Amino acid sequence: MAKKIIWKREDDTLTKMQERHGIRDIELCGINPYCINVMVPLDYGDEKVKAFANDLFHELGLIDDEYDMDFSGCTSLCDLVKDEDKECYCVIFNHHDVVGSEPGDDLYQYTIEAICKASDDGDGDDDEARMRKLAEGIKSGKIRSKSGEGFFVLEGKYYDQIAAGKKTTEYRDITLRNLSKSIGIKTVKLQRGYKKVQMRYAVESVRLMDANDRECDPYNIPAGFMATTIAIRLGKRLG
Repeated sequence: MAKKIIWKREDDTLTKMQERHGIRDIELCGINPYCINVMVPLDYGDEKVKAFANDLFHELGLIDDEYDMDFSGCTSLCDLVKDEDKECYCVIFNHHDVVGSEPGDDLYQYTIEAICKASDDGDGDDDEARMRKLAEGIKSGKIRSKSGEGFFVLEGKYYDQIAAGKKTTEYRDITLRNLSKSIGIKTVKLQRGYKKVQMRYAVESVRLMDANDRECDPYNIPAGFMATTIAIRLGKRLG
């Protein structure tokens, strides 16, 4: 069993960041002993909350100094989500004790990366049952982008290929998180690694692919179709 964590370092830093950015109304929720969710009312606005979250993540050493996280730009140790259903922003981060944990380590299970992976794995459901659950979620509208714009961090070589027009499709593995960032998007923002270099594209279509490169409409997945990949077809560059 994990020991109970006293959030002294994080509490001090969080208070300092609240004062710096003028964010008074927050609610804290312990996801596990090493992970905390700071819920901020939507009234504060995207830019103010994004500045607050990135300042907090930088101060705690959870992201590189030159990298600013955007909404749904999850890393292994922190996350920033705009949850309109719950009418709040979720600024989620790990305790510093788990920094550097790798799969197989005792503390890895408490990292945001491990939590997301467990959610994506469907709690032990077999592949067909998991696919049916995803298909139902997409068709009902529960699994889709809330903002209409995707955001993905790319390796430098793939980013450069897209920028040069040599690559016109961005591929992502089928996970609940990736689907929630892809389904229903009209535009997509791409970032080159952890630099601040970004570009934005219109999205022509989002398709699902199986292991044999067969495609289907995500809103009309045939029975027995086992999707493995999301294919995001890029249109005109917008910026």
